[in-house]
Amino acid sequence: MKKLLSILLAAGIAGTGALTPFSTAEAASTTKAESLVKTAEQYAGSLKWQISYELTKEIKNPDMKIFNLTKDAYFNAKKEIAKVSVKDKVILEKRLEDNVGIHYSRAMGYIDAITSGKKIVDKANQFNALYSENPTSDVTEKSYHELSSEIRKQAILLYRVYGKSTRDAILAKYKTPGEKALQSAKYVITAKMSLDKLDEMITKNADQKAVEAHVAGFFDLLDVIEDEEITSELYAAYQESIRKDANFLAQEKEIIEFFKKADDYANAEDVEGMMSLYSEEFPEYANLKDEIETTFKDFDVKYETTGLEVQYIIDGTAIVILDQKANIDQVDELENTYVYYLEKDESGNWKLADILDVQ
Repeated sequence: MKKLLSILLAAGIAGTGALTPFSTAEAASTTKAESLVKTAEQYAGSLKWQISYELTKEIKNPDMKIFNLTKDAYFNAKKEIAKVSVKDKVILEKRLEDNVGIHYSRAMGYIDAITSGKKIVDKANQFNALYSENPTSDVTEKSYHELSSEIRKQAILLYRVYGKSTRDAILAKYKTPGEKALQSAKYVITAKMSLDKLDEMITKNADQKAVEAHVAGFFDLLDVIEDEEITSELYAAYQESIRKDANFLAQEKEIIEFFKKADDYANAEDVEGMMSLYSEEFPEYANLKDEIETTFKDFDVKYETTGLEVQYIIDGTAIVILDQKANIDQVDELENTYVYYLEKDESGNWKLADILDVQ
């Protein structure tokens, strides 16, 4: 009996001895975890105010020493919390995330937004320099897209920045100037891209209606570009592209023949021939024949076309710039530039529909 009691007591003592070191280690780990959480909270408390525009009144990176101390303390505490009991782990993890993790995450979002913002400024400066030097070059277009991409990227990063006043301040400092650079060049770059697309469509023998619709869109863009020098440069590039289009060249040839015929009829004082060139939609068409007859009766005029440029041909209509020399009564010589609007009739013949300008 005594022997059995001794064995049981020994087992009890041995059991107690086996549990005591484990409980002590767990308690020590909890105490260490609490200490690390407290340290992280202190650093996070300092970091919190460095990313608040309402407090700092400026947009700049926080003290990176404080940020890195917060980061290290945060992850050290997480690592230690993993060792404690489930009950203590839940409490400490919530405390760490509520008081440290949230500010660390917000600081990362704040820093990322500023980093992107600085890239926007650099890319905007680069784009402005390139645009000033050559607004329609491929390099300028590439820079435009890079700036646009960085602005879109920052828009996503801004969602991670805490506080409306801070987000607005970042926008004002970085995104707004970048967007201003894009806005000022938007139509020019879009027109440049439109020309590149036109070149591609012509090279691939795209459907003619699609090509002409694309040309119409290009001229809509030219209408809203205020810089005449840039407009002229884009128009010259368009003329180079469109002259690769066999359909355009064929119709241009028709128009050249049309105005050659007009000179011939006028010089022969052929009233009916002249009338055949006009659409019934021409302004004051009802009085046109009388005006032509009166001109032929009162003046001896010889006409010569000295220059002709087809601006565009779209869906059976064309704008034509014509330079013409007129010798009146073999005494006076006048040179004028006319801008004509032509339309094809149902039989496919070109007709004068309007005179848009005379210089």
